[in-house]
Amino acid sequence: MKNRALLEAEINTQYSKRFREFGATPKGVFWVSTERQETRFDLILKEIQNISPEQTVLDIADIGCGYGSLADYLSRKLSRSDFKYEGLDINMDLIEHCRRNFLETNIRFAVGRKPSSNKDFIIMSGTYNLATTKDVSLWEKYLFDCLSECWAYTKSAMIFNLQTSKTRKIASQNIYYAKTSDIIDFCVTKLGPTRITRDASLENDVTFTIVR
Repeated sequence: MKNRALLEAEINTQYSKRFREFGATPKGVFWVSTERQETRFDLILKEIQNISPEQTVLDIADIGCGYGSLADYLSRKLSRSDFKYEGLDINMDLIEHCRRNFLETNIRFAVGRKPSSNKDFIIMSGTYNLATTKDVSLWEKYLFDCLSECWAYTKSAMIFNLQTSKTRKIASQNIYYAKTSDIIDFCVTKLGPTRITRDASLENDVTFTIVR
């Protein structure tokens, strides 16, 4: 797909440049702060535990894993025997960093945009916030294509977060803001039952959970 290739080439360029400048920090992947990052992860883990309260081993794929912040978070919150993690990113610089810094046997990383096999939970945290086009319809087509592709590998739930506003737009610094009802309509119609969660400390941030 020509448009996808062009968008992802620019994504790679932007993230490699940013990572070289700021390193393995929230700023290095266009995030605001560690606190906001951890709050998003808290919401995601709570959703996972609500869906599978008695599951002994959680099999998780993290799409757009960046420098491995979710892997680090899960390692602090859960025991090694409680989860298996696959981090995926289209950026080789980020994946090489993760492979050097995470040596646990239950954690692996690969270059890609979808899991290597079916997973209980597929996560995308902040993955689609930075648009590489000013065309909001083009960016949403890319988003919906990626969600559909990953849904095919989802056994229990797919969880992702987006910045939202009353109208869909790509704002300053190329940040994509979704219209919540549009995302829900797509997910319910094309994928599965969908719910949203919010945290008061994360203005404009919505977490979407699509369940099987």
